[in-house]
Amino acid sequence: MKRTLLLLLFALVFPSLSFAQKQSRLPAPLPHPFTKEENVFAEKHSQCFHQNKYNAKQRRAFFPFSGAVTIKLISYQAEIFGPDAVIYGEKGKIISGDKSERDTVSVLTAMAKNKYYLNFRKIKEIKTLNVAGIDSLTDILYNVGYTPVKKPTFTIINGASCYEPRNAVLFIDSKGNVTQYLEVCFSCMHHFWSSSKVAEIEYCDNKYELLRKYFLSQGIKYGADPKTINNE
Repeated sequence: MKRTLLLLLFALVFPSLSFAQKQSRLPAPLPHPFTKEENVFAEKHSQCFHQNKYNAKQRRAFFPFSGAVTIKLISYQAEIFGPDAVIYGEKGKIISGDKSERDTVSVLTAMAKNKYYLNFRKIKEIKTLNVAGIDSLTDILYNVGYTPVKKPTFTIINGASCYEPRNAVLFIDSKGNVTQYLEVCFSCMHHFWSSSKVAEIEYCDNKYELLRKYFLSQGIKYGADPKTINNE
C-alpha cells in the first residue's frame, strides 16, 4: 500500500518538476515596446550636458591623471587586425617586399604591469599637454555627461561596428614610461582604456565630437580631422 502511494505521489510531482525545469530554460520575455514618451526621454537623456561637478583639482586626482607626471596626445596610422590587414611602416607608408621588413609591432604593447612600449615609428603627431590642456581634457571627461531627465527607461548608445583607432592619450611616469592610455576611434565613436580602474565616464551623444575638437585644438589633426582619413 505504501509503495503504491509513493508511486502515485511521484507520478503527480515529477511532471510538475519537469515542467518547472523547462520553464526555467525558456528565454526571458522581450521588454514591452517603448512608448513615444519613453523614446523622447531617452533621446533627451543621451544628449551631452555640462555641469561643474568637479573642480580642476578634483579632476586631476582621478586615476590615471593622478599618477601621471606627463600627459601626451598622439596620432598614428590605424591598426586594422585580421587576414586582410594592411601593415604600415614609418610615416604611414605601406611597406612592400619581404615580411621581415614590415613593422608588425603595435603602437602600444604591454611589457609589464603598468608599463607599455610605445612604437615611435608609427607615431604621426605628438603633443605634450600643459596644465590648461589637461584641465580642458578632464573637464570634457568628467564634467560632461548625460542630460538629467525623469526616469529614463533606457540609454541610447551610438557608434559604428568598426574600430580603427588613430588617436590616444598617454599617461607617463617620472621615468618616461607609459603607464596607462586612452585609445580613441573618432570615426567609429568607440574607445578603450588600458585599465579597468578608471572611474566611470559617461559617453553621451556628443562626447566624441567634443574630444575630436579638443585634439584639433591641441594641434593633433590626423584622425581628428576627417579629411586625414579620407585621404589615406
